[in-house]
Amino acid sequence: MGCLALKEAFYVDDASKSFAGFQTEFSEADFVLFGVPFDSTSSFRPGSRFAPNALRQLSANLETWSWRTGMDFEDIKIHDLGDIAVVHGDSAETIRRVSETVEDIIATRKVPVMIGGEHSVTLGAVKAIKDVTVVSFDAHFDMRDEYLSNRMSHACVMRRSLEEIASGKIVLAGVRATYSEEIEAVRKKGIDYISAREMLRSDANTSARWLKQRLEGARKIYVSIDIDVLDPAYAPGIGNPEPEGISPTYLLDMLNDAVDDRIVGFDLVEVSPPYDNGNTAAVASKIIFELCSMIKLARR
Repeated sequence: MGCLALKEAFYVDDASKSFAGFQTEFSEADFVLFGVPFDSTSSFRPGSRFAPNALRQLSANLETWSWRTGMDFEDIKIHDLGDIAVVHGDSAETIRRVSETVEDIIATRKVPVMIGGEHSVTLGAVKAIKDVTVVSFDAHFDMRDEYLSNRMSHACVMRRSLEEIASGKIVLAGVRATYSEEIEAVRKKGIDYISAREMLRSDANTSARWLKQRLEGARKIYVSIDIDVLDPAYAPGIGNPEPEGISPTYLLDMLNDAVDDRIVGFDLVEVSPPYDNGNTAAVASKIIFELCSMIKLARR
């Protein structure tokens, strides 16, 4: 696509409609955010295609100070490209477009920040970054070989991502929803994971130490946050709610201890605005604020 073409294709002219309500020039940005309004493989409650705009609206009305990092999000140089023109019903083409976009962003030495959409879009980022360790915060393993006769389903995204990774690996955190065959597949493949139950029986610092141990030796790290890793009490606006999840505070405290300068990009997916009054979009926006601040601080 090329960096200039990318900028022209997705540029948001009205800063009030960009994430957080302000816009850094593309050339000066450290982070480049874009939306992927795609939910064609959603298996229960579709609606995550509305998330990018919902997060833009909510984020513009949140306060911007981060108590964890001592930074103000207004000082984070982030450029919002807008949304990719997805092909509804065509996962492969949408994932290809995500991959090209991430490739172009990385070529400019900026950090891609992707807002889904459903979780299948993460595969596009993994294809672009290639030799990377993926940390997925998710209620589900997403390691099925196919779901509803679809190998590109959101329920298969970590399985497909693992096939794309040459020298990295997959690490899963917060899982609590699966079935026996998937558990067996995860164990056979030697996937590192920590369940939500294990996390809740300890504290965020302990879980962060577990994660850092699994990331020893990783050169590049990509973080994928499926909002359903949180308990539905905190994030009811999701496609597949699962009880007994973690809190936003637990997630952010864990990330604050584990984030370092090896993170090359991240996404936040599966917010489904039709199923609540904006609370989930507000939580998701806060997570993006905090994670960008953590990455910026680590890169200093």
